[in-house]
Amino acid sequence: MIPRMLEGLDSVAWHEIDHAYGPALDTPGHLRALLSNDPEVVARAVVDLDRTVYEEGGFVCPAATAVLPFLVEVMPVLSSEHRAALLDMIERIADDGENAEQVDRGWHAAWAEAKPKLVARPGTSAGDSRSVGRRHDPSA
Repeated sequence: MIPRMLEGLDSVAWHEIDHAYGPALDTPGHLRALLSNDPEVVARAVVDLDRTVYEEGGFVCPAATAVLPFLVEVMPVLSSEHRAALLDMIERIADDGENAEQVDRGWHAAWAEAKPKLVARPGTSAGDSRSVGRRHDPSA
């Protein structure tokens, strides 16, 4: 059974979406692992998502766009440590979304929808979310 926060995960054509190492076939597993009761499994999933979804070198890959709504949904149930690590990854992707030459065409719309939810989400403390998007919002 798929947890409600990951509804739609299996509807995504992950084989057609690229991350830093090619098709994002492993990405649904990383997202599911975020909901594990084992903190080590969750920590590994955070590292794996950062390694595959964040493209160092100024490129926002399609997988970043695809995972963002799922990350928004799972964020409230994560420990503050794991939430902070994922928020940091999202912030780096958002920075690249403003400055990179290659940005997935869906990123800006996905980010515009996710950003207010990340800041206002129950379970996301002000300390974790205060900088999300700050560099991308002149009023922040």
